[in-house]
Amino acid sequence: MWGDKWSLLIVRDLMFSKQCTYGDFLKSDEKIATNILASRLQMLETTGIIIKQDHPQSKAKVLYKLSQKGIDLLPVMIEINLWADKYFTLPEERKEMLAEVKKDKEAFIKEKTKELTGDTE
Repeated sequence: MWGDKWSLLIVRDLMFSKQCTYGDFLKSDEKIATNILASRLQMLETTGIIIKQDHPQSKAKVLYKLSQKGIDLLPVMIEINLWADKYFTLPEERKEMLAEVKKDKEAFIKEKTKELTGDTE
């Protein structure tokens, strides 16, 4: 499942960049090809990592979001981002997010999980 970078990038974008439509994924800096994107979205949906919903403003669009199974990958994604921050130059918005993580990782995970699940309590 994680043998290619694209699946991981799709999950990352859904967690951290709030990219939710097919077009949003195509606009990412990594420049995923349309056939690869369609294939990975289908695989992630089939394996229960993401779910597909109707777009509230357009019948022609579909929204993708993480399922609970996908949200449960949050701690893993945070660790991957912390590792990447140590060895690579990350975009400024990712560095800002990691600064919050470094202050209190558990609190960040709890808050982000609430945000992703739509839990407002």
